[in-house]
Amino acid sequence: MSTQPNKQSGNLTGAALYLRWLGILCAVMAAFCLGVFIIGYKDPSFGRVATFIALAVSCPVLLWLSKRTAGRL
Repeated sequence: MSTQPNKQSGNLTGAALYLRWLGILCAVMAAFCLGVFIIGYKDPSFGRVATFIALAVSCPVLLWLSKRTAGRL
């Protein structure tokens, strides 16, 4: 019976770690997208700009959620 709380807290730690890595991945992809625009490899279109904005917004949100999830331990 004592292993049940450990499994639940382990899942929360895993979730916080997953959210942190996902936030970092979004930041890297947003930087890559911005670099593609800066060097002129692809022209900014509506879809590409919308993707960049979605990545730029989701990065801090995911990092905030990871800290909030880790704080519940």
